[in-house]
Amino acid sequence: MKTEQRTFDNPVQVTRVSRFTKAERNGLLAGDLILALGAHAPTDVLENPELATSLKHGEWLLVRREDIAFRLAIGEGLEGCTFEATTPAENVTVPSSGQWESYWGGVQSGGAMVMIPDHISWGWALLPPVLYARFHNWQMLTAIGFVWSIALVEGPVTFVLSYLLAVAVALVGGSTMLVDASKKQGYAPRGHYGLASYKSAAALELITARLLKPKPHAPKPTLDVEVEAS
Repeated sequence: MKTEQRTFDNPVQVTRVSRFTKAERNGLLAGDLILALGAHAPTDVLENPELATSLKHGEWLLVRREDIAFRLAIGEGLEGCTFEATTPAENVTVPSSGQWESYWGGVQSGGAMVMIPDHISWGWALLPPVLYARFHNWQMLTAIGFVWSIALVEGPVTFVLSYLLAVAVALVGGSTMLVDASKKQGYAPRGHYGLASYKSAAALELITARLLKPKPHAPKPTLDVEVEAS
């Protein structure tokens, strides 16, 4: 996919996202830059805070998180976050054709994130173990390893048949199977994303997981008290 670099003159920055709110479930994090707000200029939300609650289902935000730009679907509204004006965002990489690849996003309580494409390509389906390992479907990865081990013992014909069956399962089950498996493994839905490339999706996973990782608690200071013997 061809990309280009653009400058956005009126972004706003997300300064706070409250827990268990629509803004959090839609995928926003404190520190995100909002480059486009549906059909509105991002700074409109500063003059009219109610705009964040009136955005229609299916509209998109254009967001930059650190150095990754992505689209974020407004599934429920943006209640639960605050914004402030910021400086123009320069050299933002976006698809030159305006076409974005769609991903489902999920986050675990420990901060780990997975992004699953809406459509599984032939390239992924032809390598089922890599597919399941990449998108954290450990049950299917274990099952394939077990079945293929038995098939190898039975002979090459049996292995080829088991391989073709695994490819068919990956193509037919596709994204739905991977999303369901992620939910069973504790990944809560956290936004629907549009990204310029698979490379951007992988980078955004790492960035988001790092930002969501729980911060270690500082040890409480201790007070040494000397007690004199009587």
